[in-house]
Order: sequence, then structure tokens, then C-alpha cells
Amino acid sequence: MGMAGALAAFKKRAYLLIEVDPGNEASLIRQLEKMENITNVDFVHGEHDMVCVLEGKYQDIDKTIVEIRKLPHIRKTTTLTAFDTHLE
Repeated sequence: MGMAGALAAFKKRAYLLIEVDPGNEASLIRQLEKMENITNVDFVHGEHDMVCVLEGKYQDIDKTIVEIRKLPHIRKTTTLTAFDTHLE
């Protein structure tokens, strides 16, 4: 198994920061909570409107993010991918 295959086999986490058209937050949260690989959705104040936590294999997380980006009323997304690191 190559490096890409080895990485894909482990469960990973990503954070998706979402900017939404005003007034559509509640309906979008309900849609997001039904999607696979999303473990948490928070409405936040600041530069972004929502933060989603996604967990699963890299390719499954990627697929879900692509689906989210196609939803109506999404203005912009920023993905933060968590990596396993050992700080010593």
C-alpha cells in the first residue's frame, strides 16, 4: 500500500469554516446535521457563520465537503485538516 493508501485508511478529522447567506443559517444547519461524516455543527459569530467537524477517511471527508459546497446559500468555505503530530 502506497503512502496515499496508508493515509486514507486512518480516521481523520477536518474543520470546515462556512460563510452563509444571511437568514439561511438555521435551515443549513438542519441539512448539515443529516450528512455523513459530520460529527458536529456550531453556529458562530465572527468572520465565519458556522464550523463543522468532519471525521472519517480522507476520501470520505473530501466527498462530504464537495457535497456541502454545492448546497444553496453557501458563500465560502475554508477547510482545516487536522494531522496526527507528536509534539515533544
